[in-house]
Amino acid sequence: MTKTVTTRINDDGLRYRSKTVGSPFASKANTRSCFKCGKHRTPDQLQSKKLLGKTEMVCKPSCKELAEVLGE
Repeated sequence: MTKTVTTRINDDGLRYRSKTVGSPFASKANTRSCFKCGKHRTPDQLQSKKLLGKTEMVCKPSCKELAEVLGE
């Protein structure tokens, strides 16, 4: 079954409302994403590992263990 999607054009000609101002990472200014899981972490939660011939930042000690500790 496919879900029927309906949209409506507003009087000003726009189909969508404007996005909220700011970045979702504004409060997390000092973060980087883990190469394996993609979640944004602070530098103390990451470690560098050589993967595919390049040094990448990954969760420390591992993505699964860190997620359990942080309750994600």
